[in-house]
Amino acid sequence: MGKISILFCINHMNTGGVEKSLLALLRTLPRDRFEPHVALMRHSGELLGDIPADVPVHTLRSIEQNWPRLSAPLRCARDISGPLSYLLAKARGTLTHYYGHVLGAARDIDRCFDIAVSYQGPSELLDWYVATRIDARVKCSWIHFEVSKCFINRRTTRLVYPAFERVFIVSDSAKAIFDNIFPELSDKTRVFHNIVNADEVRRLSREYEIKKRPEAVQICTVGRVAWLKAPDIAVLTAKKLKEQGFAFDWHFVGSDNMLDECRKMAGKLGVDDCMHFPGLKPNPYPYMAAADIYVQPSRSEGYCITLAEARLFGMPVVCTPFSGSEQIDGQSNAQIVSLDPGALAEAIVRAAAMPRVQPPVEVSNIDDINLLIELCSPENILE
Repeated sequence: MGKISILFCINHMNTGGVEKSLLALLRTLPRDRFEPHVALMRHSGELLGDIPADVPVHTLRSIEQNWPRLSAPLRCARDISGPLSYLLAKARGTLTHYYGHVLGAARDIDRCFDIAVSYQGPSELLDWYVATRIDARVKCSWIHFEVSKCFINRRTTRLVYPAFERVFIVSDSAKAIFDNIFPELSDKTRVFHNIVNADEVRRLSREYEIKKRPEAVQICTVGRVAWLKAPDIAVLTAKKLKEQGFAFDWHFVGSDNMLDECRKMAGKLGVDDCMHFPGLKPNPYPYMAAADIYVQPSRSEGYCITLAEARLFGMPVVCTPFSGSEQIDGQSNAQIVSLDPGALAEAIVRAAAMPRVQPPVEVSNIDDINLLIELCSPENILE
């Protein structure tokens, strides 16, 4: 058999965990077995240039050109048929009929792949598009989130997911949650941990240096400054640490809709001198390398690739009990505590007295790649 052509469909290439995990997977896939392609709903994002040069990039033009109608159907209607179709779809409990109305029978890629993957699952539009508008012998979805804590249209999932031969989920606990909600799909689900390219992370961590106050413990968090990542709880935790006289600099690296709010909150609580929100950094790894403690105070995760990346530096880790936190089970300098400012502050103080893991924890790729080869090879799925 020749190379397996595999198309990964994703929303865009903004700086985020899903996009970074795709880049690591693209770099790791053995080219003697796979011919990878990427398809974007919107040809945009800071990480576009990081897609390997040998990977063809397609744009789903029908989605990109109709994005205003798809994302704001009542404000961007061309005629009355659009809003009527949208309202009818809403009444039916799934937007699939509206997507069909807007996009028609459009097929943006004129070839058949061995495997097509809706990589940013759960995504109502992308899942539907891959299931109905991509030609492939085998179709898969890839779930990166805990579906009980993020928006997922269960009616659409039950309509669309029978078209997928496999549903990859990035952690054991996230798989258990998905299987409990959709027991009829549980025979399709498999765990596939996000891949971390250790050599690339370490190389990027040396690109620039972070200034440190010698008397301050360096704390790092990397993630979107959004509700699910609990940056507000981080600020409240910083307040408790400062009240205890604990000297620290906490860099919460990322950007999203709570960035300005959290900066103002830090100022109001008097911790803006030690709780820093530097904004989006396409390369956040120097912050990880400089950290004495890594903290992930998330309300919800799927696997949390930033936690996996931070573990490569061996520093003590503090996180909350989200899906995927099982990756630190057995790590001697790691703690899982409740999403509470007091509990987090106490854990951070304890972590400050813990040594680094030596040698740093490695994240293996080979078992996951073998799983993809075994489970996604068309001759195996279609036998």
